[in-house]
Amino acid sequence: MSRTLAIIGTGLIGGSVGLAARTAGWDVIGVDEPAVLEKATGLGTIDRASTMKEVRGADLVVLAAPISRVAALIGELAPTDALVTDVASTKMKIVREAESHGLRHFVGGHPMTGSQLAGVANAKADLFKGARYFLTPTAKTDPEDYREVAQFVRELGAVPTAVDPEKHDLLMAALSHLPHLMAAALLKVASDISPEALSFAGPSFRDLTRVGASNPGLWSDILAENAPALGEALGAFAGTMAQLGSEISNREAMQDRFRDARAAYDALGGILVEQSGQNVDVAIPVENRPGVFAQVTTLMGSNNINILDLYVRHSNTERAALVLTLDARDALHARELLGGAGFGAELLD
Repeated sequence: MSRTLAIIGTGLIGGSVGLAARTAGWDVIGVDEPAVLEKATGLGTIDRASTMKEVRGADLVVLAAPISRVAALIGELAPTDALVTDVASTKMKIVREAESHGLRHFVGGHPMTGSQLAGVANAKADLFKGARYFLTPTAKTDPEDYREVAQFVRELGAVPTAVDPEKHDLLMAALSHLPHLMAAALLKVASDISPEALSFAGPSFRDLTRVGASNPGLWSDILAENAPALGEALGAFAGTMAQLGSEISNREAMQDRFRDARAAYDALGGILVEQSGQNVDVAIPVENRPGVFAQVTTLMGSNNINILDLYVRHSNTERAALVLTLDARDALHARELLGGAGFGAELLD
């Protein structure tokens, strides 16, 4: 018996959901702008275009439109007995909207994956493979509805993880949204000090501010939707920065701070390796000079660490980052070897 999946919004995430779902045997219909639907059908991310009326009778509906439109879409979709989920990166407002409109079968969702690229043309069937996928049930969520959405997430290739909606938004504020604001602030501070300041920036500054180049429209939407949780995270961050500022002249206190930070970072590396499954990516900032890539690859080979794949990112005329894909069991040893050879190394989530 065929199952019908309706996707409202067929861009990068929605298109990737469609590709993965079709591979898993779902019939996929889509609602979007006519030109987008024509492209989505041509690329095979959906089987055919549809209407909101037909969507209400689907087995599962995925709201994959821009975050600022999801609340309104819930109003347009109701009433329906279809099982509904979404992929927005904030959850409290959307969960409350679903409850207020009487969506009895709603389970909030947020896949922790994506790309700097946008649009249905960049959709990938394996985008969710091995990715964490947050689901945000509440006390009102039917356990069977949660089970069905969690099973769908597994069919996409992702790993479902239940979290309270409020906690989800606080986590995203601290782990994703606050770093974007920090990047914007750092770039402004440096630019205000001197117009040519950024031309002197080293790899650490570029790594810290990389997300400052994110899509402005997308991120203004995300930050606005998560304003309450982000305000709480900003308050905590400001308090911590003020405390650090008062300790700058105290060498012992600052050493303790950096020891604690190093311990937390090392623990994070272990967590990323454990969660990543079989493979993990290791990013190594390097000078753009002859022989440097060979130096890194030779170091791995001479220690019996197999490089499964490699690519270069963040490159300019002077520096680059070499990213190695390694077996997760070798990643921590590789980072130790690289550190001993004078290279920095970061385990990528």
